[in-house]
Amino acid sequence: MRLLRTCLRIALFMFASVSVSAPRAHAQDDERSGEPARYVGLASTGVPLRLNPHDDLGQQRFAPAFASALFGYVLASDARYHHGFGLGASMNLGRDGGYAEPVYAGEQLVLMPAYLGYYQLARDLPLLGHVGLPVLVGLAGRSFGLEMGAALAYRLLAGADVFAALDLSTFVGAHATLDALASISVGVAFEYEVLP
Repeated sequence: MRLLRTCLRIALFMFASVSVSAPRAHAQDDERSGEPARYVGLASTGVPLRLNPHDDLGQQRFAPAFASALFGYVLASDARYHHGFGLGASMNLGRDGGYAEPVYAGEQLVLMPAYLGYYQLARDLPLLGHVGLPVLVGLAGRSFGLEMGAALAYRLLAGADVFAALDLSTFVGAHATLDALASISVGVAFEYEVLP
């Protein structure tokens, strides 16, 4: 529950603090034409670390590796911070659990509508954060949770990035357990600016 409260506090802080922009001088407005809207996509693979494994379910400290994708739309803005929205999907790549209730590779499909935050740290260093509501819809059963994460990217070419990401998530698991995970992933991303 402490992780869930922390995730909610950070999510509320993101929504409250970044939506208020300080007034700018007219000279600065003339120099900056604003950043256009953009489509973004991220594809990654990673490994989750269970923060509270359940021995009675045969869980190990490391959960199975996963593959994930996140596609979204980031709104145009005159500020360095942009709001957006997206949809993510991920799937487990390995077997999990003990002999009583095993979960096999490909049986945990998770879909996640998400709020996106896009911030340009430097010219070639975009930071993409998200707060999402993951829903397990795979063969392993139904569940839901809360996820927040950030991906720091390095722009190799115009519209093509590599990134590393850290995600924190919590799920309502089997037998009304609360499962908390921290995941590290690496992948590739694309950005496509929507010019006026």
